[in-house]
Amino acid sequence: MAPWEKDNLGVLEISNAAVVTSGGYENYFQDENGNIYWHILDPDTGYPANSGLQSVLIVGSEGKLCDALSTALFVMGEEKATAYWRERGGFEMLMVTDEHEILLTEGIAERFTLSDGRTESVQVLEK
Repeated sequence: MAPWEKDNLGVLEISNAAVVTSGGYENYFQDENGNIYWHILDPDTGYPANSGLQSVLIVGSEGKLCDALSTALFVMGEEKATAYWRERGGFEMLMVTDEHEILLTEGIAERFTLSDGRTESVQVLEK
């Protein structure tokens, strides 16, 4: 699902792995001034994480670890999340930015297909 729409963003074909997504686009509220507050908080500020990401999807062998990583990397933002993946590895990742860019790691690049009619840019992250 695309974070900013109801249509599918694409298809990721995965088997025998855990897949967990974190994002601020489903559980949120908007105040009278139009400010949006979601449930993923930045521990440094105590406010909703404003990392430049709409969504982070993690593919790995353990669901609990994928859940923790998807939330932590969402808070970190694109640059720090990418650096973390490059340093530690052991999982694959797909990030959707506020600019509607799709960034995915090389290990799942061949398994992701953008849905027909979609125009988002897709960038493959390499180690």
